[in-house]
Amino acid sequence: MWSNKIIIKTTKQIEIIRDSGKYLTELLYLVRDFVKPWVVSKDIERFAEEYINKNKVKWAFKWYQWFPANLCISVNDCLVHGEPSNYIMQDQDLLKIDAGINYKWWISDAAFTMIVGWDNKKSANKTNLVKTCKLALDNWVTKIQIGNSLFDYSKIVHKTTIDNNLQVIKNLTGHWVWKLVHEAPRIYNYPVEDSRMITIKPGMVLALEPIIAVKSKKVVDIKKWKWDLVTEKGDLWSQWEYTVAITENGAEIIAGIK
Repeated sequence: MWSNKIIIKTTKQIEIIRDSGKYLTELLYLVRDFVKPWVVSKDIERFAEEYINKNKVKWAFKWYQWFPANLCISVNDCLVHGEPSNYIMQDQDLLKIDAGINYKWWISDAAFTMIVGWDNKKSANKTNLVKTCKLALDNWVTKIQIGNSLFDYSKIVHKTTIDNNLQVIKNLTGHWVWKLVHEAPRIYNYPVEDSRMITIKPGMVLALEPIIAVKSKKVVDIKKWKWDLVTEKGDLWSQWEYTVAITENGAEIIAGIK
């Protein structure tokens, strides 16, 4: 469920979200190093849950809107919301890990895409996809200025993607975060006129997440009994996500693999 208004956070509240983000960032780096060919999807979930239990923090995703796991583990044409399973990771699989931490009831949310294996440059197409997705995100974060609109973000992400001969997934978006995983309004990765009305201000905390694919422009749900969403043309995808706080000094990445 999405909340219905933008909530400006205090400096103290952002400090708590920053602490949440420290746990999440450390976890994502550990998970990235843990994943190798022949690792089972459910074992990645168990590895992450051990970290959470050890550090005595809480998950943000498990049972949120009835999602049954702590991590979203999505492989190849499964774009987002993949459930942990008995799938065994293969060399050169395209894997997306998405996670959230609830620390003192404040949430951070971040994701990354990786090519499974010891040589992540075997496939030029996959490498371009992953690099472009992260580049689209970094391009905007480095250019954030207070007073700009979300429309500026959308243009930069879309242009970076198209310039690299890839497509933006249009029916998935970024969002705000706070005590809910998803706060309104949505943060589009392509130009939408309504986003001109939303101006970047100190105290905002955003989950910015470009989601792109080789050919597809949307995702579809073909497994009604599961959460997995796949690309409409069965092609490959990438997603990268930071939790970003807007302060008087500009944008600060407080969660995510940089």
